[in-house]
Amino acid sequence: MASVELWIQVLVLAVLQGVAELFPISSLGHTVLVPGLLDWGNLTQQESFLPIVVTLHLGTAAALLVFYWRDWVALLRGGLAVLRARDLAADADGKTLFLVIVGTIPAGILGLVLEHPLERIFFAARFPLLTAAFLCLNGVILLIGERTRQRVEPKGLDRERQEDAFHHIADLTVPQALAIGLAQAAALIPGISRSGVTMVAGMRARLTHEEALRFAFLLATPLIAAAGLLEVPKLAHAGAGVMAAALVGGVVAGIAALLSVVFLTRYFRIGRLTPFAYYSIGVGLVTFVIFAALSLGWIRLPW
Repeated sequence: MASVELWIQVLVLAVLQGVAELFPISSLGHTVLVPGLLDWGNLTQQESFLPIVVTLHLGTAAALLVFYWRDWVALLRGGLAVLRARDLAADADGKTLFLVIVGTIPAGILGLVLEHPLERIFFAARFPLLTAAFLCLNGVILLIGERTRQRVEPKGLDRERQEDAFHHIADLTVPQALAIGLAQAAALIPGISRSGVTMVAGMRARLTHEEALRFAFLLATPLIAAAGLLEVPKLAHAGAGVMAAALVGGVVAGIAALLSVVFLTRYFRIGRLTPFAYYSIGVGLVTFVIFAALSLGWIRLPW
């Protein structure tokens, strides 16, 4: 049976995962930083840690499927229409499905190649200074992306009409979808947000904020689900208690993710990435200073 401490740790990470995976603030970064601050080495150094984290990701993927199920049905129908016509222009949903498939290729390939090397670098460190630094970088990327967008927005219009001047997913070209997918691969680095960098790349391709968010989530769903299906079987060797905690954590992460996606889709109709940029920079700087002081022995954790 899993200990009470493990259950608390997994449930805390589940809530973090469900929120931070979809908010542009890096769930993987928080999954590294929070255990580091709370000295949860007993969890992070176990072989079952990564499968637990991926199980929480599966909860997020399930939430995205629940929220976007109508979109996926429309995309599959459109894909069939495109296949019958042998023309991407035959159906906007069919073209969108093709762009989603194209966009998942870079992150899928790089994930298979780089997952384990990056895991050894970031998860093995007791004081994750690199992760804190990359969270700062994440904030800078969001800030630059938003400032760049503001320069090309029509002046003198309210936010809703400004957004109307930009494009939808089906307006993307294949090279643009590949570029956005390549940007998504940066989220393999803890501290870099999958949704954040994908949104910035989508906005660079002149998508509206809302469409950039939707494309980011459509791209993320198959990749998160595939990673989960590969890692979850490893929990079988961790014992029934650990597996039970991970599965319950996945449900909690899914609920948190569903609430998050509902909020974000409404927020980004007129909202900006700026608040998330300042959050990432602030938290990254504070945790970097704390971990640097801990590594130099200037301070000690009280627990």
